[in-house]
Amino acid sequence: MAAEQHVSFKIDELFSVKGKVVVVTGGGSGLGKAIAEGFAVNGARVYIVGRRQETLDTAAKQIGGDIHTIQGDVQTKSGCIQIVEAVKSKETHIDTLINCAGVNSPWRVMAKDHNDADQVENMLINGLEEWVTITEDFDRSNQINVMGVYFLTVNFIPLLRKSADPNVCIIASLAAIGNQRSMGSLTYGISKAATVHLAKLLAGRLHPMQIRVNTICPGIFPSEMTGTTAGKHAYNINHQAKRAAKRCTAGRPGRPEEMVGPVILLSSAGGAYMNYALLTVDGGRLMGISINDGIRMPDDTYTDEILG
Repeated sequence: MAAEQHVSFKIDELFSVKGKVVVVTGGGSGLGKAIAEGFAVNGARVYIVGRRQETLDTAAKQIGGDIHTIQGDVQTKSGCIQIVEAVKSKETHIDTLINCAGVNSPWRVMAKDHNDADQVENMLINGLEEWVTITEDFDRSNQINVMGVYFLTVNFIPLLRKSADPNVCIIASLAAIGNQRSMGSLTYGISKAATVHLAKLLAGRLHPMQIRVNTICPGIFPSEMTGTTAGKHAYNINHQAKRAAKRCTAGRPGRPEEMVGPVILLSSAGGAYMNYALLTVDGGRLMGISINDGIRMPDDTYTDEILG
């Protein structure tokens, strides 16, 4: 078996996604929207999936190109199957599935000082609920962040198997692998840790089909989880996220293009030998969790409310 060169080393061929059929969940906003545009402007046919049709329509209009909307909800198995059927009615195959839809269930009771034992005890006991509404804290996080990834991916297998280079990219979170107290919630971190392990298990199970599965753990990026929209890919980052981002080597939140690049790599010829990989795209934030231990940091990097 000869290990021969198959494509040119020119950038426009090595990382080309032209002509690929791509499905992006959570494609109406945040990272999903940026990823969708990254594929669309480079010649792919893109299907963006989300719960809010108006949001999808706005995103499609802003992005342009060969982009299509599918209103759907990955929270249930039946919802995932409906999404797959909608794509199947228009396509004979897909090349890339981007699982980007995700949800964060915040603490219902907060601790202003994460070193205050009484405040932390109160938050842990009263900050999460088992039965509240249809959006129970643990259930909703697991249904969307874990079950949704599983059921959507496995039901897309028949269409993926018809691709020359089928691949799945799962957008998890730094919360899955970093022990953070002041950012995110416990249910979010647990569900994203499960997402990371699910991606590994799927990579193993999909080995006979030669379907690659890779994971990206973003740090702090502009999205509906970290701020409010201020334009096409612009967000007003909230107080906590802005301060926490200063602790990474880059000293700032991530930019949309810094997520689009790795995703396109994984879908292109340049990343075709990558499988079972986990990439941290966080500006060095995961490293910062360890190297800053015991070191006094500038006041404007502290997220505790007691410091303003």
